[in-house]
Amino acid sequence: MNDAALPGHAARHRPGTPVDTVVSRLADLLGPGPARCGPGGEVHDVVIAEPDEPLDALPGDELSGALVLAVGARGPEVAAMVSAAGAAGATAVAVRLPAPASLERGGGGLPAAVRAAAERARVAVIGVPPGVRWDRIAAQARAVLSDGQGDFGIGPDRSGDLFSLAETVATLTGGLVSIEDAAHRVVAYAGPGDEADELRRLSVLGRSCPEPYLALLRRLGVHRRLREGDEVVTVAEQPELGARGRLVTGVSSGRRPLGSIWVQEGARPLAERAPQMLRGAARLAALHLVDHYFQGDARARSVSREELSHGLLTGRFDAAALAAHLGIDPTAGADVLAVDLRGPVDEGGSGGSEAQRAEAAGIVSVHAAAHRENALVVQACGQIYAVLPSPAAPSAGSYADAEATLLRWTGDLVATLRRLTGTGAQAVLAGRAERLTDIPAVKRRGHRALALLARTPDVPVATHTRLTPALLVRDTLDLLDGAPDIRFPPVAALVDRDREQGTDLARSLLLYLDAFGDVGAVAQRLNVHPNTLRYRVRRAVALTGLDLDDPEHRLAAALQLRLDLDGRERERTAFPAP
Repeated sequence: MNDAALPGHAARHRPGTPVDTVVSRLADLLGPGPARCGPGGEVHDVVIAEPDEPLDALPGDELSGALVLAVGARGPEVAAMVSAAGAAGATAVAVRLPAPASLERGGGGLPAAVRAAAERARVAVIGVPPGVRWDRIAAQARAVLSDGQGDFGIGPDRSGDLFSLAETVATLTGGLVSIEDAAHRVVAYAGPGDEADELRRLSVLGRSCPEPYLALLRRLGVHRRLREGDEVVTVAEQPELGARGRLVTGVSSGRRPLGSIWVQEGARPLAERAPQMLRGAARLAALHLVDHYFQGDARARSVSREELSHGLLTGRFDAAALAAHLGIDPTAGADVLAVDLRGPVDEGGSGGSEAQRAEAAGIVSVHAAAHRENALVVQACGQIYAVLPSPAAPSAGSYADAEATLLRWTGDLVATLRRLTGTGAQAVLAGRAERLTDIPAVKRRGHRALALLARTPDVPVATHTRLTPALLVRDTLDLLDGAPDIRFPPVAALVDRDREQGTDLARSLLLYLDAFGDVGAVAQRLNVHPNTLRYRVRRAVALTGLDLDDPEHRLAAALQLRLDLDGRERERTAFPAP
């Protein structure tokens, strides 16, 4: 491969992006009024370097016009890297702010020695606050450089979606992720830079896997195994090449290889489910890497697919036409999963923030793609929906087994979402759409079931089947609420009497009815003596004229009590945990 094929070299021949534009577009990471000093200029590329990197030894004009991310530089090393990068032709250098200075704004937030080095080297310096991850800076900076720069394939400046995918996989596997195209060029990466081995540092810096490691992979037959299927291959540690252990799987479209995804083991062993997550990520990455060969826009394709999937979910477009475009069998059925983040656990919010939902949608996408080929994940109504296409409807027995498997998978997914997003995520298996045209109706069932499940936040997962009785009761109460002429007046009067006199006869009666007359259980729940509960029930019967031996009396009383009791208490008693 000649140097001209490297993404870094292609960048020299196209317009750059002003430093100040890059800084303004990174404001969400750098904060308002970010630390910045030195002259302006145009940025053409993003290069990661560390203090021991001999910047003047890089091939050709690798740093010309680059934004250098000085990863790991501290103290005097920062000014030295600024000087070296400027001498090598870099336009700007991003450095980590020391903790006390991070509270300052403007150029004064940078140490005096760094500002002086920037002036001497005629290079811009940008301060990165503590706690902001370098891979996020790199991904967003590359996305900025990609705007309005025409069609140049899928080099690092065109792969914002792949960087997001890489970051999601790194989070799920606990490793350092690299996505390569078919020419072994690194197009996206993520993971803690301080855990990178020598091979990863060379690959990311040079945008390509070093030849000695490629030769080793050829001898081990790794590339052949990747081409032959969706196997996840383990590559053992190679100390002589500065390489820790890795997992890798191929990315393909049909029989055409498109690239590969690598996960390097960091400071801790990889997650147990890392191979499954890698398979799912490979299916998602194919949607982006395929555009490399057709000179298309991966981001536009992703948006189009998301919009079409949303149309399939909501019924806005013809299902058969959409299925053909999305590569789904139009005669297939699909299982629908509905997810709500519920906001932070300690705040009891609902839905989570937009950023949280985007992060969660990425996690759901990888899990869903690993579980079911051609899975679609869509955000709608502040929630996340996964559509899992499957073959023709199974028999009743096999469907029950499939639902049990899906329920276990959903439980694992929600546990992962709660752990990684810090929210009280919940999910509902909305059911199976026998035809794609049934998906919108199943989606609506999931939406309603999620609203019901919110009343029991400790329950992570439920099925629509399990929630159906409670949904029926809720719908009945909604109908009664809209028909004020349909009432059981004596019971309504009992509720009013409790409110006026501060008694608790109505609630005691409702719990007694719900518990099939189990006095001991209800007394314990109310924290009263069983005789006290018996008295309350007798008093309620005397005041209302109820006949507790008549099932219609019991049903009518329970509905009226649920309708009239305070909303929060009514919901708690009417809809027990699934």
